[in-house]
Amino acid sequence: MSPRLATRRAIAAAILVGAGTLGARSIARATPPQDKLSIGVEAEQLGRNRVKITITGKKFTPSGPVFIVTSSIPGTATELDLGRIVAGEDGKIAFKRDDLECSTPVQEDAARPVFVTITDSTTNRKAKQRVEGTAWLCR
Repeated sequence: MSPRLATRRAIAAAILVGAGTLGARSIARATPPQDKLSIGVEAEQLGRNRVKITITGKKFTPSGPVFIVTSSIPGTATELDLGRIVAGEDGKIAFKRDDLECSTPVQEDAARPVFVTITDSTTNRKAKQRVEGTAWLCR
C-alpha cells in the first residue's frame, strides 16, 4: 500500500471516529438530565420503647414505586425493610411509621448511625441520608 493511500485511510478512519463521538454526544444530550432526589428523614423515640420514623422527599418518578430500607439498626446485623410506597402525581413522597421498636439497650450500639436508602425503582436513582442511632436505644 502506498504511503499516500495509508494516510488517506488514516484520515478517513479519524473522521468516522469523530463523527461517531459527536453522534453519541448528541444522543446523550437528547436524554433530559434527571434531577437529584431530595429527601428528609427523622427518627425519634416515642415513649419508652418505640421509634417513629418520618420520611419526605421530592423529585421521584410521578406515581412510581419507591422502596425504603435502612442499614442495620443499632444492636442488629440486618437491614430493616420499611417497604414500598408510591410517589404522588407531583413526584413527592411522605412516609411515617410509629410502630417500630427499640433495638438495643447498649449505649455504644446506639452511637452508630443508621442510613436510610430510598430507591426510585422506575429510574433506579437512590438517595441516602444518615440519622442518629440513638432513636433505637431502649431506655
